[in-house]
Amino acid sequence: THVKFGLGPCWGLSQKLQRRVGPGRAQLISYTAMPVPAKAALDWGLLDDMVETNAVQRALEIADSIGKNDAVMVQRYKRALQEGGSMTLADGLQRERQLGMAHYLQAVNDGTTVANAKDFITDENRPRLQSKL
Repeated sequence: THVKFGLGPCWGLSQKLQRRVGPGRAQLISYTAMPVPAKAALDWGLLDDMVETNAVQRALEIADSIGKNDAVMVQRYKRALQEGGSMTLADGLQRERQLGMAHYLQAVNDGTTVANAKDFITDENRPRLQSKL
């Protein structure tokens, strides 16, 4: 819609959109200013969920699911996702390790346990589950 109203690309949309949907789709959306149908927006990753009725109820279900979890850990994951999302994968993984270590240092005030946690977190050769990402 920026081109429709003569607005310049200055809030990050030109960069974020192409990273989300790819350069071709970003160009289509940006140059035409045409609305993206809901199904396409879901398929392209612009939407996380789509409900046919009662969107408020769905939002409350999601909020309730979040609220049932440990609030401190939700905040820590939010920080890891927000900070790491703007980094390269390698830098994001390093930041995640730093945040994880900060959690262990705060949660466990036992020098031996902290040392063991630090060794485990920083050991690049530790056993790992195979990621599907």
